Amino acid sequence: MKKLAIVFSGQGSQYVGMGKTLFEQHEIVRDMFAKASDTLGLDMEHLCFSESADVLNSTENTQPAILLCSMAAWQVFQQQTGLTPGAMAGHSLGELSALVAAGAMRLEDGLKLARARGLAMAQCGNDGKTGMSAVTKLTREHLEKVCNSVDGFGRTFVVANYNSPRQQVLSGDVEQLKALGEQLKAEGGSVIPLRVSGAFHSPYMAPAAEAFTDVINNIDLTEPHIPVIANVTAKPHGDAASIKASLISQITSPVLWQDTLNYLAQEAGIDTFVEAGPKDVLKKLATTTLPNVTAFALDKQEDEKAMQDALQAAIKSLKERPTVLGKCMAVAVATRNTNFDNDTYQQGVIVPYQQLKEMHEKHSAEGSVASPAEMVSAMKLLQQIMVCKGATEQEQQQRFRQVAEQTGCEKELAQFI
Repeated sequence: MKKLAIVFSGQGSQYVGMGKTLFEQHEIVRDMFAKASDTLGLDMEHLCFSESADVLNSTENTQPAILLCSMAAWQVFQQQTGLTPGAMAGHSLGELSALVAAGAMRLEDGLKLARARGLAMAQCGNDGKTGMSAVTKLTREHLEKVCNSVDGFGRTFVVANYNSPRQQVLSGDVEQLKALGEQLKAEGGSVIPLRVSGAFHSPYMAPAAEAFTDVINNIDLTEPHIPVIANVTAKPHGDAASIKASLISQITSPVLWQDTLNYLAQEAGIDTFVEAGPKDVLKKLATTTLPNVTAFALDKQEDEKAMQDALQAAIKSLKERPTVLGKCMAVAVATRNTNFDNDTYQQGVIVPYQQLKEMHEKHSAEGSVASPAEMVSAMKLLQQIMVCKGATEQEQQQRFRQVAEQTGCEKELAQFI
């Protein structure tokens, strides 16, 4: 069976009209746009579908717009397939999208952070004196060797993105980047100045990191229920405090995207990547870096059929597999009762079973999947029912293992088995 990772687009992938097809076809997306507009005090429908490219390309607008469109693509994908990925990651801004999708923060808070991040970064533009350049055709080692020979490396210019084996991005003083670009061309590289408003992921962004700190410290974060790989370490995020520290550091640190892809493939066993967000930049980086993996972009209609074919077995298996909530209800009914006290039976069986039923009906109506926290809650309700019915400890353990194995949720329910 395919092992899936969802990767979320970063800044630079935006275009006028992004997300419009999903908006027109899905009520859940229209609701998300309305919520985003209320949260930010911006008309996100107009910004993404009708505004001029210049306005959309302003960093403070681009970042929340991409996050919103990325989340819309993810929600529709999840609703249509029911698949839970083995891991998530996002390129720069996309890391916020990944954390929202993995349940580490609410959509509203992710939008607020994206807007605040964009505003803070836009204010570090240095009147056009700093910028970024993409470098291709040189290996990472070759580029670093040349950079290390130039005074100012690490201070006035840095490598901002390690995107793939032969694509990196430099960030820093424009004049220095121009001179360095000529040197890199002489070494066989191709250098393209980028149309950005500042030197992102460099020491020049220190004031932005400071401003972002003030905002993120007022946001509630939790540990994600799906592993999210951090840009600054290329390793999974930990608790809320470490997530905040990592997101602050990311603003002035390089994006280790090549390392992230290698971790996902080699350590997490990912063989299929799906990009959620506008365009297909990350799809291309995945197949360039990892030639043995399959990658698709949700924004590319031509990928739809191939993606459905590739994921068909996984989707079929999932649809045939009972859900944790449904299985808990079935086990609760099947457990033999030896308790004939009406009052304790009412409180210990009827009430928790009704709670299970309400949770199950809610997700069935939404077409959504229970979160790991909800799965644990369901198991605790089942445990309460079995204890009240008089089930032995051995029977409880057998039933717990049955639920975990038949639903394929051994990891989420590890504490019970």
